[in-house]
Amino acid sequence: METGAADLLRVLGSGVRPTSGDVGAGVPAAGASFADLLDQARAGQLETGLPVSIADGAGVSLTGEQLGRLAGAVDRAHAEGATRIVVLMDGLSLDVDVLGRSVLGTADLPDGKVLTGIDGVMRLGDAGTPTPSVLPLPSGLPQASVLKLLEGLPSAGEPTAA
Repeated sequence: METGAADLLRVLGSGVRPTSGDVGAGVPAAGASFADLLDQARAGQLETGLPVSIADGAGVSLTGEQLGRLAGAVDRAHAEGATRIVVLMDGLSLDVDVLGRSVLGTADLPDGKVLTGIDGVMRLGDAGTPTPSVLPLPSGLPQASVLKLLEGLPSAGEPTAA
């Protein structure tokens, strides 16, 4: 028996979920609202468990532990609405495609270079340090201001204002 498009739409509209496979693994507990889940994701309390990969030709080598930390950061950036971020981690500046969950390369800013298409900056501390929030860039902000934003972040080990 073949299933037609109209049958599939009826099933989707009814709210019925398929019973085969591991469908319930990512389904949140009953009673949690979308707003609650979004708040938890922004606070770094929810993670997708999805990996982050390194794009071909990115010229970056990361350990499994670094990729795990980066995956949590990408989850948080995605919850904040970012699509492409610069992650400052372990002395590296990484250009990360949030939606593709991929490290595109390093985000070096030599004199005269303009880094475009970035909508967030995130600094990751060591594995035991809490992850800070993504710093979203206001829309319409000139791209040259990204460098000023990066320069304004404290260096590793510097105290931060509370």
